[in-house]
Amino acid sequence: MSESLIWATSVAVVLSTMCLLSLVRRLTAGMEVAGRLRHEPEATRSLSAAGLLLSRPQGWVSARTGKHDRRREAALPALLEGIARSLRAGSSLHQAVEDAAAQALAGSDDLALVAATVSHGSSLSQALDRWAELRPLPGVRLAVAALALSADAGGVSARAVDGVAMTLRQRQTVRAEARALATQARLSAVVMALAPIAFGLVAMAADSRSMRFLFGTPAGLGMLGLGLLLDLCGFAWMSRLTRSVG
Repeated sequence: MSESLIWATSVAVVLSTMCLLSLVRRLTAGMEVAGRLRHEPEATRSLSAAGLLLSRPQGWVSARTGKHDRRREAALPALLEGIARSLRAGSSLHQAVEDAAAQALAGSDDLALVAATVSHGSSLSQALDRWAELRPLPGVRLAVAALALSADAGGVSARAVDGVAMTLRQRQTVRAEARALATQARLSAVVMALAPIAFGLVAMAADSRSMRFLFGTPAGLGMLGLGLLLDLCGFAWMSRLTRSVG
């Protein structure tokens, strides 16, 4: 084996090891971040479960969450904080919803629809329920659950609404961090998948006997095909892992 081939092999091994360690580290960090969402306080989990019931998802065909829906969810904490401010000022929940609807934020039109529905004779709980049906998003379900349960109980605490807003902000931060880590891990997976191919090209350029063996003999063609298949399977497996985190 020539010195250039030995050098190329050493470089490929070092690069592959570095990419593997980076991928494992980012996947581990991403799983830890995603795990935070599963260890929420009991009260938050109860509100989430109640939100699923209030939203009545039967018979829906859920649309893909696009940029528009993400903007609405991102604006929810600010809208809830606006409701909490109005409640502290002595407004009723209906008035607080109307005040929040006047804000120039994504999702304020939904609150305006809730307020208009109440003005036309529906109860606040029914109006909130229709909002959840209109926007079957996790953040909306949690907000609706908190507001509807408070309305049904006969009183609304500004501190409780602020607590839901803080929970939504924390969720958004955790999800953004998990997506960033998963993106970095996907890039590492691409590098690892391309490293064997790059090593093969370097090896063939350094030693023509390798190219003659791989492309000129049945054993070489078999090894080449098997190597490419294993590389593809490895890339698919790593991509699946990173999707589960992101």
